Amino acid sequence: MSNNEFINIYRGLFPLIKRHLDMLIQRHWDKKILKSKNILNKSGMKFYSQNDEDGILMEIINRLEISQGNFFEIGVCGGKQNNGTECNTIILLMLGWNGIWIDGVDIDLNLPQESKLNFFKQFLTKDNCVKIFNDALEKSKIKKSEINVVSVDIDGNDFYITECLLEDGFEPDCFIVEYNAKFPPPIIYNMPYQENYVWGLKDDQGSSLQFYANFFDKYNYHLVCCNITGTNAFFVNSKHKEKFKDIPKNIMDIFYPPDYNWFTQVGHPPSTKTIEYFTKINNSKKINK
Repeated sequence: MSNNEFINIYRGLFPLIKRHLDMLIQRHWDKKILKSKNILNKSGMKFYSQNDEDGILMEIINRLEISQGNFFEIGVCGGKQNNGTECNTIILLMLGWNGIWIDGVDIDLNLPQESKLNFFKQFLTKDNCVKIFNDALEKSKIKKSEINVVSVDIDGNDFYITECLLEDGFEPDCFIVEYNAKFPPPIIYNMPYQENYVWGLKDDQGSSLQFYANFFDKYNYHLVCCNITGTNAFFVNSKHKEKFKDIPKNIMDIFYPPDYNWFTQVGHPPSTKTIEYFTKINNSKKINK
């Protein structure tokens, strides 16, 4: 068999192989959802999010009884597509919401001048982010108090940007943050701030779920769900606590470990920086209850 013949056969089989892998992944997710102690995971579905975040978010806003609101997403070029077509708030846009996206790289969308979605290409740091936030709100004609959902996923300094959002007066109904699932509760890990940090695909990034849970508690937010792959955590303003009384109280009944990069390791490859972090007595920005 010639190389060209082999390539043509592979091209013909690839869609079938991909479809089979998709079906296996879906069955894997379904089995995990059946075992879940958190009812919110049973709503998980993937449409435009990276994994099952769309369904979880839709159930949360349904419980919050928000028919049309405003979203604010920071970091929209992650995922497999890496171009602004796979992120947490697209489903909200399709439900009629208005929103703001911020990322340090370009997206592939050609947005009209009068758009329900406004994109701002900005690389955020602790020093510049508050001004960028407020400029984006002003240009989008959305008040800070009108933001219902905030999502942060920048593969690194996520906590520091989230902290700036809360200290600047953002008080959404729901916060979505990417957590580092390599560190199960009660481990507290928070990547030291690096202004020009670029993720090197290892585990020395982001923050552990326990760190976020302790941090958000200080701002009256409580954890209601983690998605099935151990990527995103959902926190809801405590003023809505009565609408989530059926959510487990034990963080280990909500936490999901990393369900990606299997075969070679669990989660992202280990970094020496991560291990060194835990050798220090006083970790930077460590938050405890």
